Amino acid sequence: MMTQPIRTFEDLTSETAPAGGNANTKIGFTLDDRRLLELRARYARAEWLANAMGDVILWAGRLYDRAVGGIKADLKLRAAEAQLHRMSDRELSDLGLCRADINFAVREAAEGVTPQFERAGERVAAANQNLRRAA
Repeated sequence: MMTQPIRTFEDLTSETAPAGGNANTKIGFTLDDRRLLELRARYARAEWLANAMGDVILWAGRLYDRAVGGIKADLKLRAAEAQLHRMSDRELSDLGLCRADINFAVREAAEGVTPQFERAGERVAAANQNLRRAA
């Protein structure tokens, strides 16, 4: 089986060479040049892989930190809820809470979100907005 000689990119795409390269040109790569080129390619691949692995490790670390932070925050909220549930009704009324409000009050204090309830005197919009009347 005959092998074809390795052609350089310049030889294949030269404007002066015919399509497919010029068969009369010699390839100027020595054995040392080939080894150096292969060594540079290996180092480039190793550098790319090291950078990619570093990015993956940093991403996983940030993901872990977020997960642990979320779990810690949830445990703190549950501890606050448990402390309020251990109080008597009299102590809760002194705080202005009832037992049904404990979970909401703790989450509201932690997140700073206040719900908007409709007042009793306000007009309530009907769920069925079909304005056609049956004839």
